[in-house]
Amino acid sequence: MNTIEQLEVSGSHREVGRNIGHHFADAIHRLFDNYDFLQEQLLPFLKNPVGQGFFQSYLKLHRKHFPQYISELEGMAEGAGRPFEEIFAVNLRGEFAGLITSEQQISNQIDPDIQGCTDCLVLIPKVALIGHNEDGSPAGYGNMYVVRVAVDDCPTFTALCYPGFLPGNAFGFNEFGILHSINHVAPRPVKAGVARHFIARSLLEARSLEEAVRRVTISSRAAGFNYNIGSLPERRIVSVEVSPERHHMYEVQGYYLHTNHYLELSDVAQEITPSSRRRLERAGSLCRSTPPDDATRVLALLGDRADRDYPIHCNATPPDINATLCSALFDLDNHQLRIYWDNPVREPEKYIQLAL
Repeated sequence: MNTIEQLEVSGSHREVGRNIGHHFADAIHRLFDNYDFLQEQLLPFLKNPVGQGFFQSYLKLHRKHFPQYISELEGMAEGAGRPFEEIFAVNLRGEFAGLITSEQQISNQIDPDIQGCTDCLVLIPKVALIGHNEDGSPAGYGNMYVVRVAVDDCPTFTALCYPGFLPGNAFGFNEFGILHSINHVAPRPVKAGVARHFIARSLLEARSLEEAVRRVTISSRAAGFNYNIGSLPERRIVSVEVSPERHHMYEVQGYYLHTNHYLELSDVAQEITPSSRRRLERAGSLCRSTPPDDATRVLALLGDRADRDYPIHCNATPPDINATLCSALFDLDNHQLRIYWDNPVREPEKYIQLAL
């Protein structure tokens, strides 16, 4: 991958979705055709009465709560020439992974492709930084893209996107200086309710940090996420853990690390992978020996590969099946976002820079 493609779109929700789907149709087909969870687990599940029942109930619920984002997905499916059922179902992959696990009584995580991401948050007098590794299926290599979106009267936002997914479930920022990154977590059981990708999409419309927290902690949630949210106007960073029934907000002072399991809500029933534990342990060791007090040290942490089995910067080498698709560094004081499409230590020149 030589760079990360960027696209600017505007119009109604449906028009925006259609334009994104049309422009990135090839990437959507490549990812979906090679997405093992979709092809081997999710689509077969949707063909049985139980799975189809869940699908219809979720669709009805989201048409009620987030009709505008359903319009975006309908437009995306139309633009890409991909069935809407697939597009909608993939955007509920975290919820369906939990449901399939429950229905089939599978003890291991059904979709290993969503176990990744590592964050290092720093707020000290001299710097305010959010460092983030976006980890996922190696099928995402070369298929990720950045969109800048102006929808009707909503705030203009910029976000990294997976092909076929709503913007918001990786990282992004908007014109009001609200920025975020997201880590997967796996509370169990999953409940009937509003899906986390739709909640994350709504975060891009927040006009303040308070509103951002309110949006991600709305009631009737189905699953959970860890949202790391920054505010340029307030020079604040918070880390919000959300489960179906509870949430916890941590105000960052100094540095704070997060991978893919609950830390503050540690008593929530959840699935914790060896990768998440090992990356958190390694990141903690690095920070204790050399506190991450500048951008160079945060990037060094994100690019670390010292753990042979479960490195922080991963490349889908077994036993770790995930790959770091890109790394991001938000610099709140300099109003910059850098997105590295390779290891930021080994290939520091391979990035795009965006103004926040």
